[in-house]
Amino acid sequence: MKKTLMAAAMLGLFSSAAFAADKVTMYGIMDLGVAHYDNGANTVTNMSQGGVSNSRIGLTGKESLGGGLNAIFKLETGLCAQGGPLTSGGFCSGGGFFQRQSWVGLEGGFGTLRLGRYYTYSDLDLYDFDPFTDNTVAAVGNLPEKWIPVRFSQSITYDSPSFGGFDVGAQMAFGDGSGLTSSTASRTIGGYGLRARYLGGPIRVSLESTVAKDANGNATTKDIRISGAYDFGIMSLRALYGQNSPDSAVVSKYNKQKYYMVGASIPMGPGSLLASYTQIKNDTVANAGAKQIGLGYWYNLSKRTTLYVNYSHISNDANALYTVGVGNDAPKGPNGSTTSGLMFGMKHSF
Repeated sequence: MKKTLMAAAMLGLFSSAAFAADKVTMYGIMDLGVAHYDNGANTVTNMSQGGVSNSRIGLTGKESLGGGLNAIFKLETGLCAQGGPLTSGGFCSGGGFFQRQSWVGLEGGFGTLRLGRYYTYSDLDLYDFDPFTDNTVAAVGNLPEKWIPVRFSQSITYDSPSFGGFDVGAQMAFGDGSGLTSSTASRTIGGYGLRARYLGGPIRVSLESTVAKDANGNATTKDIRISGAYDFGIMSLRALYGQNSPDSAVVSKYNKQKYYMVGASIPMGPGSLLASYTQIKNDTVANAGAKQIGLGYWYNLSKRTTLYVNYSHISNDANALYTVGVGNDAPKGPNGSTTSGLMFGMKHSF
């Protein structure tokens, strides 16, 4: 549903002067379901949110500046659609009010420039190439996203226009935006990312690298990944391979790891059957990897409403303890425990 001044009145956050843009859109997602999580020694059945996409509400706008140049912005906050528990700062995703996204920028023939809080290329590619869109109980992010930064605050992101299917991008976050609070960190780069893609017809390929530093300037995340997908019509195959190689000064805490995922999305009537296999290997600690199998079926009642069921199972090595799902608050078992999750739910976009 598109709103202009009405959106501002509903949220009560902006004056009428703030909406001189050519178009302002209010949008949102409500995603709720019943989930059962089993962490080996402990289980829980609850109402979870985010089975396909984390629930949210936001405003996005565009103003024409002439000559093909537009001013753009986006403000997006998570919300606990099920009414709690009050995790992630009370907003269930993003970490705080309007902390999913909060940026302003320009777009035109030169590409797109964003200033503010925005997704890292590492997280964007997980979303684009994971059949489960890097969410749900079966997301690939259950494994490598434990140490991959989802967003950069205080960031500058530039994405080029497409040249025959090819595009490139670069982003940089200032030290304070990455949580660095020392007197020197505020004057250093807290993180950065690079990406090159080809998106042509049925073929999609992306190469990205994301780096995040601590207050001492050591890289805790040095993620590099190649991702690809091919749409055969009757089936879309996806795969990715990446590794994290933190600096030697912090490798004992932020381990060196490799991971890969292979998956597929198969159209079935108005819905899709989804499947994936993900494995992560710890190169710093012996027997500290894990394997995940994900299965799901998403049924589209309309363009904006989806019913879904997702299942996943993680087998941990003897020195690992990865768990399933965004709403899994069951007490964890010991290292080496298996964990699984099953969620039935509904997503509605507006």
